[in-house]
Amino acid sequence: MKHITSGRIASALIAATLLTSPMAMASDHGEHHRGKHDKAEMCENMREGKGWFNDEKRQAKWAEHRNDMADRLKLTDEQREIWDEIHEERREKHSAKMEKRQKKMEKRCKDMENRTSEQ
Repeated sequence: MKHITSGRIASALIAATLLTSPMAMASDHGEHHRGKHDKAEMCENMREGKGWFNDEKRQAKWAEHRNDMADRLKLTDEQREIWDEIHEERREKHSAKMEKRQKKMEKRCKDMENRTSEQ
């Protein structure tokens, strides 16, 4: 009898877990989730170089982070040169990607401005 009861209780707990899991996994990601940014504001920030579009500020922040990390790793001069080369290659790849994204963003902003001026 105890075996049957514990089996039913386990089944009920599993069913309850499965029923509540979508609610537990769902969360509010905020207003900027999945393209819900204010596009006009983003275009303005891009033109003015504010926020994510301020590349110099971001690069300086990452350079400081890389130097701190290299210090914590206690790299030798030779290792630090290799470290710097690796990160320079990564930065160049990232810059190329960001350049493509910037062009796409400029096109979107231009298209958005054209649509608003037509109305």
